[in-house]
Formats: sequence, structure tokens, C-alpha cells
Amino acid sequence: MTDHSSPETETGQAAQTATVDGLVLDQRQMLAWCEWQHLSEDSAPPRQRTFRPDRIARSLPASVLLHVEPANGTFRFTQRLEGRFVALAFGDGSGQDIETLYNDAHLNDMMPRYLEAATTGDVAMTQCSAPQRNGKPFSFTRLILPFSGPDGAINRLLVVFHFDPVGLARLSGPLDVRRDVVTTVPEKRIHTAMSDMDHRQAS
Repeated sequence: MTDHSSPETETGQAAQTATVDGLVLDQRQMLAWCEWQHLSEDSAPPRQRTFRPDRIARSLPASVLLHVEPANGTFRFTQRLEGRFVALAFGDGSGQDIETLYNDAHLNDMMPRYLEAATTGDVAMTQCSAPQRNGKPFSFTRLILPFSGPDGAINRLLVVFHFDPVGLARLSGPLDVRRDVVTTVPEKRIHTAMSDMDHRQAS
């Protein structure tokens, strides 16, 4: 469920805010969600080919793109592209299946809503927590935006995170959610369209 309101900004212009599943979207999530709604027809998930990353450039550092593929009666999710904030929080996971990338505790937290979004095509928002390397919890939110392929089935999930910027800057390393141990994280940005990605995969 999504609620809307329009508080006044510092410039006097009305700025739209929204909640999804009872959680408030931050500015990056709001930008991506509004674009998803703009592309959606009759509340159906937008077609992946209509998505233009340049229209949500401010959202991309906090975003990850998941490829969705049916597998044995369920779905397989592969990280294709990720923003630099995501890489800082979780380590570099581009090109990896999330079931081999993340440990069971983290998968138990994330998989139910990913599976739901891939099955129903509904937008989802979750409040999440993951352990830092020192064992202390690190909280964040996750907005899940599904996109469909030519056959109407969900084939991409755009996931936009909200991390506390101070907390993210103070992390001594990626969160303790991976099956392997990550010590360094390169900065990365999403800067290519979904269609460009598909072209590279096909070549």
C-alpha cells in the first residue's frame, strides 16, 4: 500500500513524499518509484525496455539491478549492475547469483520479498538490518521495483536502498552478510541502460 503527501520544500514548491508498505521513501527511492509509476500502465510492472537509467541518475549510487530467471519452480536472482553505495555496504557482487553470494541469514531476510515481487509484479519496501564486522547492527531500507520482459513475466528487479550516510561512511568494511570475506570494495556506478546490458550478454 502506498500513501502520498505533499509538504512544502524550502523553496516553497510542493514536494511529493510517499510511503510503501508503511515505510517512508527517501529522495533516491522516491525518484525511482515515481519513474516506475510513470512507466507503468494500468498498475502493471513497466516493460524493462522502457526504463532509462539517466532519468533516475541520482538514485543509481544506491541501486542494484537484479536479473530474474525462472529456475526449478522458483526464481534465480543475479546481480548485474550495482551502485557505489551498494558496493560499499555489501562488497562487490556484480555478476554473481545472490544465493551463492550471501549467507543464509541474509538470504532469509531478503528472499521472501524478492520472490514475491518476481511472482506478483508488486512494488515492495522492507526495513532491514545486517551485522557490521564488529557485530553491531546496521539498518537500512530496500525498495523493490519489478520490470517485465516482452512476454509480461518479471525479468528484472531494480532495488533502491536507503543507507544512513554517516553510518555508511563509518563502516570499517562491507557488512557481514557474505559467504566469502571481503576486505576491499571498488567504487562502481550504474551507468548503462538495461538494453545495453542485454546487448552485451547476447554478444
